[in-house]
Amino acid sequence: MRENSKNISLGDFVEGISLLTFELGRHPESTPLLTPDQEALLTLLHQRGKLSLKEIKTFLHIDTFQMSRLLSSVENYIENRRPASLVHREVNFQDKRQWIISLSRDGTRVLLEEWKRRKKRVETLLGPLTLREKKTFMDIINKMILSMRS
Repeated sequence: MRENSKNISLGDFVEGISLLTFELGRHPESTPLLTPDQEALLTLLHQRGKLSLKEIKTFLHIDTFQMSRLLSSVENYIENRRPASLVHREVNFQDKRQWIISLSRDGTRVLLEEWKRRKKRVETLLGPLTLREKKTFMDIINKMILSMRS
């Protein structure tokens, strides 16, 4: 990558992000425990509590087929060659045709472990930065998130 910040191109950013991603992938804690979709579901349930399948599909912007596959993957999760259901499924007492999904004890544990592993990766990433650089970086991240949401 070029040292002169005045001449940084979009290609330089793509290359830099690719190299950073590669280096993060080499971190000892880099192998995720969950797929991005599984983590999104468990995080949603962690934040919101019990939700209907319809609510989950709306929050995650997925269709019925994707929801079925995702739910199956967290209900039949394999950890250390043993099955562990990361969610509870119960009948909605107001509408017996509907299911209510909540995070199981194993789901909470696996999600928190995934967050702990991510925190270690980010600590490694941010380690060389000064406090001021970290603040600037967080400001940039927030600005990018807002831009993506608009």
